[in-house]
Amino acid sequence: MNEVLIHRRVIKFLNTLSEDKKSKIVDAIKLLEKFPIVRADVRKIGPKTFRLRKGDIRVIFDFDNRTNRVFVKLADFRGKVYK
Repeated sequence: MNEVLIHRRVIKFLNTLSEDKKSKIVDAIKLLEKFPIVRADVRKIGPKTFRLRKGDIRVIFDFDNRTNRVFVKLADFRGKVYK
């Protein structure tokens, strides 16, 4: 099991969402405890950086396999997250 750390800007973004979308994103982030054995739309975008896609929202996170930590550093809508 991985330790999942979430940046406060991600929590701030989640608080702006409707309860339905928020619960879907939170459930997807909880799945990262079992990363890399996770059944989700995850793609590698950097040496340790990955992208999780859930509808029109993207979650960017780093994974350190030495310490078994997932750091969720950014979450936003598709058009804004890559800028």
